[in-house]
Amino acid sequence: MFSFAEFHNIVKIPVLFEHYKEHQSLDAQISFWSFIRLHYFDALQVDDDYQRDRQLPFRDMDCGMIVNTTICTISPVAFEILPPAEPVREFYHFNDGHIPQFTSFDIFQPPRC
Repeated sequence: MFSFAEFHNIVKIPVLFEHYKEHQSLDAQISFWSFIRLHYFDALQVDDDYQRDRQLPFRDMDCGMIVNTTICTISPVAFEILPPAEPVREFYHFNDGHIPQFTSFDIFQPPRC
């Protein structure tokens, strides 16, 4: 849990439960999920207990941190690198003598020397 959260927010978790008890004293019917939805998912409301709401954990991002982890392992399994396979060579004989001289596509061909 410490690797994914800022430590000072984890220390503030008791404030979350204390503030929930404060809301329960005002409204006995409020559930914990309603309390969470009110403070974390609904639109921000600046009301009488706004300063207390700002003390809740994970409310604001105080400092951003990106942690990248790379794990490299050496495999004990031996493998062999094979050379690439020889391509199959097939040759086709092409004779220009059998092409008609006047076709409709002669205009689209490159000039011949």
